[in-house]
Amino acid sequence: VHAPAQVRGLLGGNVTLQCHLQLLDSSVQVTQVTWMRRQPAGQPSSVAVYHPSRSPWYLDPERVEFVAAMSGGELRNASLVVSQLRVEDEANYTCQFATFPHGSRSASTRLDVIAQPQNTAEAQKVPPGLFTSESVPVARCVSTGGRPRARITWSPDLDGKVNKSEAPGPLPGTFTVTSLLTVAPSSQVDGKSVTCIVEHESLEEPDSLPVNLTVYYPPEVNISGYDGSWYLGQSKASLTCDVRSNPAPTHYHWSTVAGSLSCVSLSIFNSANAVGGDQRPPPTSSDSGMFYMILFLTVVILVLFLLGLLLYCWKFRSAREFLLWNPHLSAMNEHHQRCH
Repeated sequence: VHAPAQVRGLLGGNVTLQCHLQLLDSSVQVTQVTWMRRQPAGQPSSVAVYHPSRSPWYLDPERVEFVAAMSGGELRNASLVVSQLRVEDEANYTCQFATFPHGSRSASTRLDVIAQPQNTAEAQKVPPGLFTSESVPVARCVSTGGRPRARITWSPDLDGKVNKSEAPGPLPGTFTVTSLLTVAPSSQVDGKSVTCIVEHESLEEPDSLPVNLTVYYPPEVNISGYDGSWYLGQSKASLTCDVRSNPAPTHYHWSTVAGSLSCVSLSIFNSANAVGGDQRPPPTSSDSGMFYMILFLTVVILVLFLLGLLLYCWKFRSAREFLLWNPHLSAMNEHHQRCH
């Protein structure tokens, strides 16, 4: 007896349970064919019976039928059609041939009833007024009415967390699976595209559902333009602020630690939108003030040294010229040195 080990049928559809008897001896006669069903927690029960001298018998004649049954004929193709599949049809089925003179032969088939889910995916928008620093849901994927349960994954997951939940489906024995992708709101997430991937036994290949994300996040401020080499009296020094946020900023404000903007003040930029604000000082060097002070003192000392050197040279030259123009003073000086 030949029968497949496993057969799958769609919920509400039709399925054929194949069963064939192969005989090498033509003298063997088939006296009866019986299909039995055994559920996990129950005794085997007859589903269909065929006898050559009688009409076929069916447990549910409106949904079950032999494929090749002929009144008065021998049945070696005992394949059985089950229509309008229900969840309770899922069970182990045994096809049994009663033959003369060799006795009974049988084979078993597992029938799995599956249901193809309906899959949807959409972006989730958290209103700006409800913004928090915690992770927020950005995308939801729902697989409705699947049997067995669908498997849902996200690509990429944006280093977020996935929350899954499950509920009964619209038909008995089916399941609805929901997957919620949550991430920390930032410019790195807003505008990105993710894909919900649904895998199920009823699908030849996974169902891929793209989702474009819209994430509200507070301003991210960056100030550039300061290169660490500004000096006192420099002209045309400027700072540039770049702001990224969703929604767009509602106002901008520049301030300084001194309370007013000047070329030597430390500027602080503040920006805000509907979900919050951010302020950012320009990039500074902690040693730049000390560096300029040391440089200034060095220049002053060097200038004073040069002035002193020039003064000394001038006095020395003036003294020599005086002696040259007064020879008797020079002679007296030499005589005085010899006496000593």
